[in-house]
Amino acid sequence: MRNTVYSEVSQRAKALVSETDTEFFSQRQVGLEKETLRIDASGKIAQSDHPAALGSALCNSQVTTDFSESLLEMVTPPCASIGDALDHLTGIHQFILPRLENDELLWNTSMPCIIDGDDSIRIGHYGHSHNGIMKHVYRKGLGLRYGRRMQAIAGIHFNYSMPKSSWPLWQQLHSMPEPASVSLATTGYFHMTRNLMRIGWLVPYLFGASPAICQTFLPSCADSDLATLNQHTRYAPFGTSLRMGEIGYRYKEDTPIDLSVRHDTFEHYLEDILAHVSTVHPAYEQAGLLDAKGHHQQLSASRLQIENEYYSSVRPKQIPPKGEMPILALKRSGIRYLELRSVDVNLYDSAGMHIEQLAMLEMLMLFAWLADSPPLHCDEMDVNKRNVQKVAHHGREPGLTLKHQTGNVTLVDWGKQILESLVPIAEWMDTVNNSHVEGKLYQRSLQQQLAKLDDPTLTPSARVVDELDEHGSFFAMSMAHSISHKASLLQQPVNQALQASLSEMVEQSVQSQLELEKGTVGSFEAFLADYYSQLQPFHKSEI
Repeated sequence: MRNTVYSEVSQRAKALVSETDTEFFSQRQVGLEKETLRIDASGKIAQSDHPAALGSALCNSQVTTDFSESLLEMVTPPCASIGDALDHLTGIHQFILPRLENDELLWNTSMPCIIDGDDSIRIGHYGHSHNGIMKHVYRKGLGLRYGRRMQAIAGIHFNYSMPKSSWPLWQQLHSMPEPASVSLATTGYFHMTRNLMRIGWLVPYLFGASPAICQTFLPSCADSDLATLNQHTRYAPFGTSLRMGEIGYRYKEDTPIDLSVRHDTFEHYLEDILAHVSTVHPAYEQAGLLDAKGHHQQLSASRLQIENEYYSSVRPKQIPPKGEMPILALKRSGIRYLELRSVDVNLYDSAGMHIEQLAMLEMLMLFAWLADSPPLHCDEMDVNKRNVQKVAHHGREPGLTLKHQTGNVTLVDWGKQILESLVPIAEWMDTVNNSHVEGKLYQRSLQQQLAKLDDPTLTPSARVVDELDEHGSFFAMSMAHSISHKASLLQQPVNQALQASLSEMVEQSVQSQLELEKGTVGSFEAFLADYYSQLQPFHKSEI
């Protein structure tokens, strides 16, 4: 496999360097989304309401909640560089921490804290508007279908858009014909999506930081091959990211349902997701839209309530106008950016990630932009899934092999093939990048990642496993780091302009929710029927 598989990446990278100037990347955009649990002083998942000082979870675009009332989600706007995005995310942390009450903390790791059963995971509330009720019911449906424990897992999304001017060059480098039915950018982004899925295992190997869990995360009846540290902690000795593995964020496999989505063409991708959101699944239909008390417990009886229920490590994204389903906005306007969803929260970084990590993720985006991308069919999708799960549970195991299109290959050899092809990209990025970080950031990051392939003990997952004995449990270790990060963040210099902007957003979000609720008329059933009427051309029943 060596020196052959990704030769086109290096060749195109050299052409990219020779044909572009330092302004090439001035229009690329980077965004970060980080989920993190609020915990009480004892280390249990917080039972309190979303803090009023953080504004409306429904209407605050930068400080909201994900599944549960205690699962905060911090969202940066699109930024001009990875450094700007990380600074903004750090500033959101600094805004949140002083506004938490009763000695609450942010649990700075992906796998959850102490959980007293599913009922301790409160589903997020978003007020009394139809939009707010819809968000709440969608989450009730997730809990009904998959259980709430899985929804308490936290992660990081790396959002990325290439410069608009890059697509004609991409077409030239790949000798691509003009696409017939979608835009050039959409064709290119979908090409990148397939490549990111093919090499998706590399992210948990390099940056996975969740090889251990609190025993309370597993149901008492669960059968797991995880090693036992003591009565409180389970772990995978060579694991990297249990979040991405068999106990992580996934569909229940005991419910017969086909949720496969083709990635051979963008048109087929849309067709399959639209089919899943518009096809009734008998088990969900039998459960009913309403619970025994007559309250909504899911939005629909379809295989997927909405397109966001489709779990994938990479998600093509488009920003929909008010009221339009995101999948229909994607169909109408094409892909605007990509969302890489496989990144763990790093226990050792106060904001959950560091600048060298973001530099590597950006280079992987460029790898996906440059590499060949043949159609991705369902059998290869299954191979990609198995590769990720294998790395999640056994990634640091000596001599581990994965399945590549060319056959079985060692993780180390495949990883080096990918990273070594990025050498000219790293050099070029250090020339054109406008990052405020001194030194050769991208080249430094690349060398750090190559070193992890030669020495797995340098990975964050290995560090977590090594520290378990020192602290005595996953809980004690995570608690200690979370307390330390709070102190560190509150001592760091603060961007006063950003803090003022976030304060203003709190006030605006509260007012926006009040106006939304004041303007809510008619029944929720009618609102929901109107929303789903957009799917009428695609609706059918599962046989």
